[in-house]
Amino acid sequence: MRTPSPDTVIATARGTSDVLGPLARIVLQYGGMIEERATAKGCKLEDWSAVAELVAVKNFKRVGAYMEVMNWQEYITFLTEWAGSTRFETTLFRISEVGRVVFQEIEERHYKGDDFIRKNVIAVYAFDDNDKIR
Repeated sequence: MRTPSPDTVIATARGTSDVLGPLARIVLQYGGMIEERATAKGCKLEDWSAVAELVAVKNFKRVGAYMEVMNWQEYITFLTEWAGSTRFETTLFRISEVGRVVFQEIEERHYKGDDFIRKNVIAVYAFDDNDKIR
């Protein structure tokens, strides 16, 4: 077994609940706003301002599936270019709030013309002390 480094945070949880925690609610709101804008035709950079209210814009870092890193401005530029080019849907399977982190397991479905992509995603959302996604 690998020994955790001194910087590793170890959290364990065995209980479950049917009540969302406050940070999990923010993640679901954020995801809904992304999905809503992703399917809108003619999305502009300023359309992400309401989403930005949930984000620690100066400290935001998005790490993608291929380890690509984007700050907030790069991420909303990416999203704006992508928005409207696909029908995008998600299904939530599991969401866990542990400390200042939310783990979300979803299925994503992307429809673009005759192309269809379905993938399982586990997203990790870390929060700052002001309950903003970083």
